[in-house]
Amino acid sequence: MKGCCNVKKNLARRGIDHLRTIFDTESAGRLIAISPVVGIVAGLGAAAFYYLLSLTQQFLLGHIEGYYPPPAGNEGGGDFFQMPLYWWAVLAVPTLGGLLCGLIVYGFAPEAEGHGTDAMVRAFHRAGGRIRGRVPFVKAIASIITIGSGGSAGREGPIAQIGAGFGAFLAERLGLSERDRRLLMLSGAAGGIGAIFRAPLGGALFVAEVLYKSTALEYAAVVPAMISSITAYAVFARIFGQGLAFNTPRGLAFDHFGELPFYVVFAVVCSIVGYVYVSVFYGLRNRVFRRLPLPRVAKPAIGGLMVGVIALWFPQIMAGGYGWIQEALEGRMALTLLLVLCFAKILATSCTISSGGSGGVFAPSLFIGAMLGGAYGTLCDRLFPDLIAHPEAFVLVGMGGFFAGVARVPLTAMLMVCEMSGSYGLLVPLMLVSIVNVALLSSRWTLYEEQVTAMVDSPAHQGDFVVDVLEQIRVEEVMDTQRRLDLVPEDLPLRQILHLAAYSSNTYFPVVNRAGELVGIFSLRDLRSVLTGDGSGPLVVAADLATAPVLTVTPQDDLHTALRRFTQKNIDELPVVSPDDANKVVGVLSRRNVIAAYHQRTMALRHEQRA
Repeated sequence: MKGCCNVKKNLARRGIDHLRTIFDTESAGRLIAISPVVGIVAGLGAAAFYYLLSLTQQFLLGHIEGYYPPPAGNEGGGDFFQMPLYWWAVLAVPTLGGLLCGLIVYGFAPEAEGHGTDAMVRAFHRAGGRIRGRVPFVKAIASIITIGSGGSAGREGPIAQIGAGFGAFLAERLGLSERDRRLLMLSGAAGGIGAIFRAPLGGALFVAEVLYKSTALEYAAVVPAMISSITAYAVFARIFGQGLAFNTPRGLAFDHFGELPFYVVFAVVCSIVGYVYVSVFYGLRNRVFRRLPLPRVAKPAIGGLMVGVIALWFPQIMAGGYGWIQEALEGRMALTLLLVLCFAKILATSCTISSGGSGGVFAPSLFIGAMLGGAYGTLCDRLFPDLIAHPEAFVLVGMGGFFAGVARVPLTAMLMVCEMSGSYGLLVPLMLVSIVNVALLSSRWTLYEEQVTAMVDSPAHQGDFVVDVLEQIRVEEVMDTQRRLDLVPEDLPLRQILHLAAYSSNTYFPVVNRAGELVGIFSLRDLRSVLTGDGSGPLVVAADLATAPVLTVTPQDDLHTALRRFTQKNIDELPVVSPDDANKVVGVLSRRNVIAAYHQRTMALRHEQRA
């Protein structure tokens, strides 16, 4: 019976150790437990933002301007849409919206200007995952006014800050480490993005991928971000129902490989237009709006007026423009209009956000890519009607491929477009255009200025060199095998424990049961506390002194794992247990062993570099 219990204990312990290996529960276990809470709040925040934005657009664009864009995806409303009825309102509404946005942003939280995602990236790299408490609220209100009044901006920036702000706030309240605070902030952002765009996987990958200009990925954030994003999406879908951002026409898919050369050429076109987009976006900010001799609060109003002027001829560029993307997917827009709208949207987005307006760049980038893809697909169909089966396919491919290049997020772009459209039939050309566009467009040309090239360039990873070195060294290489082990029976009385401690050079004493299995551990400090206690010392046995459960390592564990367990309970020594039996002590590892091994390895690496 006893042997059966021991087998069960060993199996349970091995199962726990296996989970630790897969999920790194020592460092991310708390985040996995907290991420659903962050996801719930992010989902509710996304729902509130979406509802208030819809009301604002309905009032300002609908009732005042008389503008009703076509619906997209599951928004309903049939095919009804109406162009603006009042030209004066087209000029006045975005101008006043920009002025109100400027007063709110620069009056309460100047860091809320612009497209928001950069603020999240900066908080990760340079601010230890901290976001000022008022910023998400200011960003949300300012973005609702900007987009609701017709400004050319998207929803991902504000919703990312809402989720990220709560994640950072919760981490601060729980007293989590700086690393955990950064990751929980990303989890919150993933939840908001995954919910409002109905793309939970894309939202999780976006926050891990957008931090870097290269192909680097913040792998530690992926699991908690996925949990938060799935939870947030479930909350959002429970309120507004399940659905897709875009309805894909039936039969729209990649049919034959003869079309691939057309997609390669399209990738080159995307990179050229992407270069123009980023150049105009930051060129207007640096050379026009920053040099205007006006107060900062007035500049978003100037940007809004410029958007209004463009909208007099092309009202399709106002707000997110999802309905017009749907029209392009249905093949209902002319070649000339598609091409003009592509560049009009570049100018309108630059006027809105570069002037200090508040909103994201994801939706405008999708719009630009969709119009560019629609124009290219229509042209190819006219020139080569027998080779192009579905010219509208270039609309979806353009959405993902274009954003992949200007944001340096190829994985995110591919998956988000597939999730938003509910179609994976164009995954092959999406992959091709996204990767080629990223390769062609220099990493200098990105919409997110706060991105760094790689992890080594991020202040958030300055200490990772230490981790890399420690991960290369195993416990068995540095543990003191000559050191005598003092295993204390759990029923040993205090008088004999004192005698053992007096003649031992150890400071930590593993406690074992009659079968020799590890059941606890105590230190000289624990022993002193008993001696200065209430006089019950003679009744104390080793089991009363022991602390359980015991943090241990195996000879095959690396020193980074050991260091985390040292710091987890601020201890100086760890029992080393057999990899086959977690209850059998085979040695002891001290902090001094780890420090000495790290020093020797770094000195050897420096010597190799000099040689």
